[in-house]
Amino acid sequence: MGLLHKGVKFETIPATLLDFRGDLARRSNQPKISAPAIELPDGTFIYDSFRIAEWLETAYPNAPSLFTGDGKLSSEARPEHVTIGKNYARLIDLGLGASKPEWAVWFDLFFPQLDKLIAGDDHRAYFISDVRHGPQGYQKLMALDRQEYIRRAKMNIQPLVQVLRERPHEYFQGTHPGQVDYVIFGRYAYCRALDATLTKEIWNDQGEELNDWIEKLCQAYDGHAQNIFDSLPVIE
Repeated sequence: MGLLHKGVKFETIPATLLDFRGDLARRSNQPKISAPAIELPDGTFIYDSFRIAEWLETAYPNAPSLFTGDGKLSSEARPEHVTIGKNYARLIDLGLGASKPEWAVWFDLFFPQLDKLIAGDDHRAYFISDVRHGPQGYQKLMALDRQEYIRRAKMNIQPLVQVLRERPHEYFQGTHPGQVDYVIFGRYAYCRALDATLTKEIWNDQGEELNDWIEKLCQAYDGHAQNIFDSLPVIE
């Protein structure tokens, strides 16, 4: 979404877990490279959505800022406003946007759905291995109490609903969408791609304000996100 926000042309290339551990790790010289990642025309790689956003903000100053939430160009933004907006976005990125099981629920909750997508002997062997998830990690993830995680996920969403109720018709970043919105929407998109029904229960059904915000982001940039969702297979 940050690339679209800045009006940057790009090509999307699918990559598997083994691609990231193999070819992409070698080409980027970054053994821990992960999605999302972008490769620049000069062969440089940048990964981590927040680092990509920081690069976009600097590289495209004559496009709307990702961090001010006012729709103005980065070149016109006051440095202190960018700093405040960037800190806000980073806070959300490290909290709701994270997959750390200590405080985030999303990876764990939707793990069974993700598991169903992993095909191919080599990919599956790696995905269920202790190398990927730690000792007995796969078995532990599959045995989690789903109802408890659903309850916790809904609690995670409530502050978002409250913010939007206090600022009708706005976005999380401000009067215009920004990196905070894209971090939150990225978490929604992860859930939506894996289980549309459960995502509706956890996200859309928590309040019309949040549902309206989701719809706006789905339709943004010529319906880019909605087109992706519509193309996804249904996971049985």
